[in-house]
Amino acid sequence: MKKAPEKSIFQKNKVFWEHGKMISQYDSRIAFFVKTYAVNQTFVSFKQNNSALKENEKKELEQMVRELADEKKTLGQDNKATVEEYSQFLENCFNSLDDEDRHGEVTVKTSASFKMLGELIDILTVFGEIPEAWNKKSIIIL
Repeated sequence: MKKAPEKSIFQKNKVFWEHGKMISQYDSRIAFFVKTYAVNQTFVSFKQNNSALKENEKKELEQMVRELADEKKTLGQDNKATVEEYSQFLENCFNSLDDEDRHGEVTVKTSASFKMLGELIDILTVFGEIPEAWNKKSIIIL
């Protein structure tokens, strides 16, 4: 069986950008922070690895930065989500997935969503304190 080609540093970090885009339909501020994390991690990863972006990745990253700048303008001064907002958002996501799991509706999509939720919890800890219960759920999920 052929092994899938390994993802580039940019592609690995772009996954978080895609998570942010999916989250934006539910909470634009949290989505903004997730996408900011993706861009920051891309820069950090390239710096740590002394790597260079391919031309198409460079253009895509520039577009991502422009989108973040535009989103920041629309968020205005109210661009900080509270711990309560994080908790409520995570609780809603977790409950929805947990209901599917308990009703035997586990699919590849459900598994991927649990993984994304665990990654999201990890990302959100970068931007502020997350209640201890969510740190424990992150460990269980991942």
